[in-house]
Amino acid sequence: METTNLEKLLQEHLKADQSRLDRIETKIDKLSETVVAIARAEEKLLNLEASKRELWDKVEEHDTRLDDHEKRLNSGSVTLNTINKLFWILIATGVAGLASIWMQ
Repeated sequence: METTNLEKLLQEHLKADQSRLDRIETKIDKLSETVVAIARAEEKLLNLEASKRELWDKVEEHDTRLDDHEKRLNSGSVTLNTINKLFWILIATGVAGLASIWMQ
C-alpha cells in the first residue's frame, strides 16, 4: 500500500512538474515571439531612417538647385533692367531729336 501511495505521489509530482514546464515553455515561446517582433520593428525603424536620410539629401539637392536658379534669375534681372533703361534713354533721345528737328 505504501508503494502505491508513493507511486501516486510521484505521479502527482511529475504531473505538477510537467504542468510547470509547460507553462515555462509557453512563456519562453511568447518571449521569443516578442523578441522577433522587436527585431522586425527595429529593422523597419532602420529602413525608415535610411529613407528619411535619402529624402533629406534630395531636398538639400533641390534647395541648392533652387538657390542656383535664383542667382541666375537675379543676374538676368539686372541685365534686363539695364536693357530697359537703355531702351528708354534711346526713346527719349529719339523723341528729343525729333522735337528739336520739328522745332527748327
